[in-house]
Amino acid sequence: MNSHTILSKFIHWTFTLLYAYGIFKQVDDLSELEDASLLNFEILFATIFLIIVLIRYVYMKDTPTLLGANETVSKGHLFIAKTVHRLIYFSLIMLPTTGLIIAGVFILGMGGVEIAIALHEFSAFLSYVVIAIHVGASLYS
Repeated sequence: MNSHTILSKFIHWTFTLLYAYGIFKQVDDLSELEDASLLNFEILFATIFLIIVLIRYVYMKDTPTLLGANETVSKGHLFIAKTVHRLIYFSLIMLPTTGLIIAGVFILGMGGVEIAIALHEFSAFLSYVVIAIHVGASLYS
């Protein structure tokens, strides 16, 4: 049976912990960003998160989907798996990107923060849904 490399497993599970940390330490109220140290931390966290997601994507993009499958996978199943993986990456790239946009709009005192927040919340919701599908499919298989 084929399997992912130790490095890819390490990246996967380390990133999972980073994602979970991001969920639990999230800013609940925009006014919290008036604290400069918190704002700077959020910017740093979002930047590091985005860099790691992009590195992970570049490293994993040529790895076959369903590498560890014991049986031949149908084209439809493979399409769904690839779509879910792409949506995971999309949502995980959009989360820090929209977070950085929120920070930028906040710092500059510009309008449009509501739109950035809505996109950020949509990205978070999408990440919850596609990660739940991913975990469910992993457990099922």
